[in-house]
Amino acid sequence: MESILNKAIIIGIDSYPDAPLHGCVNDAKDVASCLSLEQYDFDSMVLLNSQATRSNILRELSKLAYSAEDQEKGDTLLLYFAGHGQVMGQAGHLVTHDAQDFDPGISLAHLAQLMESASLAYDHVISILDCCHSGSAFTWSNSRPLAPSDVEREVPTVNESRCILAACRPEETAKEVGERGVFTDTLTDALLGAAVNWDGEVTLMGIYEYVASAIPKGMQTPVFKGDIAGTVVLGSGFEPRQGRPIERSERSRLMSKAQTLVDQYYYLQLRELADRGVRLDRGARQCALELESVVGWFESTEKELSDLRRDPDWVDLSRRVREFRKNLSEVSVGEETRFGRITRHIGHGGYGHVWEVQGADGRSYALKIFHGNELDDAVKVQRFTNGYLNMRKLEHPHIVRVHEVMVAPFGFAMDLIPGENLRRTYIDRDGDASVALRLMIDICETVQHAHSKKVRHRDIKPENIVISVGAEGQLVPYLTDFDLAYHETNRTVTTNLGVGGVINYAAPEQLYEPNTRSARSETVDVFSLAQLMFFLVTGRDPNAENFAKNQEVLHRELASWVDDRASQALMELYKRATSKAPGDRPQTVVDFVAPLRTAEAIIQIASGTEDVEEDDLCRRIGQLYAGMGRYDSTSGHVQMNSASGQVEVIARLGGSSNRLAATVEVELSVMGSLPVASLKSGKAARESINARLDRALQKKYGNAVKRHPGSKGAYQVFVVISDVRFNVAGIARVCDVIATTVASIEGS
Repeated sequence: MESILNKAIIIGIDSYPDAPLHGCVNDAKDVASCLSLEQYDFDSMVLLNSQATRSNILRELSKLAYSAEDQEKGDTLLLYFAGHGQVMGQAGHLVTHDAQDFDPGISLAHLAQLMESASLAYDHVISILDCCHSGSAFTWSNSRPLAPSDVEREVPTVNESRCILAACRPEETAKEVGERGVFTDTLTDALLGAAVNWDGEVTLMGIYEYVASAIPKGMQTPVFKGDIAGTVVLGSGFEPRQGRPIERSERSRLMSKAQTLVDQYYYLQLRELADRGVRLDRGARQCALELESVVGWFESTEKELSDLRRDPDWVDLSRRVREFRKNLSEVSVGEETRFGRITRHIGHGGYGHVWEVQGADGRSYALKIFHGNELDDAVKVQRFTNGYLNMRKLEHPHIVRVHEVMVAPFGFAMDLIPGENLRRTYIDRDGDASVALRLMIDICETVQHAHSKKVRHRDIKPENIVISVGAEGQLVPYLTDFDLAYHETNRTVTTNLGVGGVINYAAPEQLYEPNTRSARSETVDVFSLAQLMFFLVTGRDPNAENFAKNQEVLHRELASWVDDRASQALMELYKRATSKAPGDRPQTVVDFVAPLRTAEAIIQIASGTEDVEEDDLCRRIGQLYAGMGRYDSTSGHVQMNSASGQVEVIARLGGSSNRLAATVEVELSVMGSLPVASLKSGKAARESINARLDRALQKKYGNAVKRHPGSKGAYQVFVVISDVRFNVAGIARVCDVIATTVASIEGS
């Protein structure tokens, strides 16, 4: 049975031929981005301008309203419309892009019929209309604006919910300010958490109450009406609201303190930042330390008393504090910061500049400072914060380690990796091809570790991989810049506003369907890894649209570089991984790496045959899985660690029934604590890992691979692989089983 869960149709029309608007498309994009948050997790269809014809809208609505019988009942269906509204006689209409005289588009009565039919397929059916006269939506008889008491009274008796939230009353017009609709501007604030309740939920009633109170009186009056069965929860998992009512005397005291803090800092910066020499030597650092305490007080006070956000004086003082932070973001070489003195500029990207600083301990660090002129962009600020938090939770030797975050200037310190990014690194494409393949495998294993912690990077490109040279001359990759990352269980508010990723490396769904679930899946990173492989092999960026040309270029380069069998394996991998349809790609990074290992094994043997000696099998397994110099082996035994260092792996050659194949036993032991932080009981954690591992092994290998429990340390398991051939395919198969097992163990 197919699951339909949360669905949304988002419509925004600016380009009306005779009466153009200016903010509706922006509003629609903002709402779609909000609904793509993990707290809402809607799968959204977005129709903009010429796409939003009467037939297109009705077709998409009908598909969802009259769902197939083999689909299970969904949770919520939401329609959002931003555009013109028109009343003909007593009937309100949504004006579609192809409206004509006396046929403006979709009547609200027709919309009501569709919504009522959809209630058979969805628990909650919601229309949000940001258009003139939208309050005339007479969806159900005897309707009226709802009060919270109505909701409480109806909860026990009705199962379906059908409601309309409209921008204004029937006689009013919906207004735009600064290319944004007034109604939707406050609506998106509500969706981003301003309307959250004490349970960490955003309800439809809560949104209405917030919007109604936030829009200035006399401008327009939002309307909430319909047939509702309880508090409709649109989003959950936010940080619960901490606010409480603020007495007048307390508000006055807080505003007085806020004004004093702002004034004191203002005079401090006049003294410490006006002269460049003073600023570099001590002024910037002293101001930063003082401003951190000011920002901390503002943030903690607002968190405790969230209703302060509605006070215009508080909002103005908060804006001035952001201006102070912007000023400190304009750093330069020689300036003393809390982490040390800035010695050079390393580079910059979409979220900030990176500087090298000399710390008080004599070590050098990298300091990433957010663009000060974008501190007013709450979404981008949250993305930057999200990148820091994701890097902090991912403990892996090939993920750049971050340290403390700083408020002023806004940024964080991280380890300084000696080396350049991948684009600036010299790759010997006329030498040993296995070097580049090993580098690619190391990058993939790092991304796989992030996936095992439910983090998708979503911005894999040469600039976000720093290459260092190891003690033995090997290239060591470090993954950085998680600003666009998506975390399945993250409780912070991040959105997908704008295009995610660089066009040459981003999956099509990131660019063209950024609000769908597929744009947040593992296959997004799989696509980017394939494009990165193209770059590693060819030394150039892939074409963002002409994949046939990419395949032609890649095939030509591989033909002159590697064995034909390895070339074929890599070409087939690239074709699959860059498929337009996410479902046609390898579904996990483990699946993506398997052909890479096969190609590497072929190149390593380089003898014209795929066969290996029985005594050499375990060494080849170590070389292929861990890489040169990262394993210890004898004729029938190899010992190594997973790429993250969390799992010890020992492979042993068992009995061979003939000269062609043997059984291989792999022992895997967790070094340290169990990687299942959410489970307090060791027994429960082991059972969780075993269940996950059994599913993965059965799905990929059937009965050819068996699991047996061990008793060493926090967790141990033995995996027995039968009929392992003494050839490249056999080596690659064992490494694939090891990778699958490690991914299941390390996954949280």
